[in-house]
Amino acid sequence: MPMSIRNWLIPSTLALAACSGAAPPPGAPQALPEPREAAAPAALTDPASGASCAGQGVRVTRDGFNLVVDGDCGDVVVTGSNGAINVDRAASIRVEGSNVTVLNEHVGKVVVSGHDNVLNLTIAGPLAIEGDRNMVLAREIETVAFAGRDNTVNPDNAPALDDKGTGNRLL
Repeated sequence: MPMSIRNWLIPSTLALAACSGAAPPPGAPQALPEPREAAAPAALTDPASGASCAGQGVRVTRDGFNLVVDGDCGDVVVTGSNGAINVDRAASIRVEGSNVTVLNEHVGKVVVSGHDNVLNLTIAGPLAIEGDRNMVLAREIETVAFAGRDNTVNPDNAPALDDKGTGNRLL
């Protein structure tokens, strides 16, 4: 069989085999699987105020935000600055921006690497403050770790403290 006819027959044979459910002939090239669409991201990015997490994470990347996010959230990451966010419940909260106010009822791990932030938490897991001049108020915090400077944490309980920074206060 001439080469050009054979090259034309192989794709036709593969197409027929795919439609009929039959296996392609021996030695025929294998058809590539259809590409799948990427899964939807597991985080809401810059949601409108009043959004509901429904188990998803939240990413706040814009500056000057003012958000109320309802429900149980996954990981909340705030990289924007000069804003406020109120989150009912979250698996974790990470504040990388500066001049951010966070209100929260129940959260797992909390990390603050930005500066000049205020967090008002009810119940929190381990708290790590890596930035400077942050204030955290809470009823209960599991543990506190300072790496920055001039931070203040004021919980109602007496969490274990690890202070590797300077000028920090646990009240």
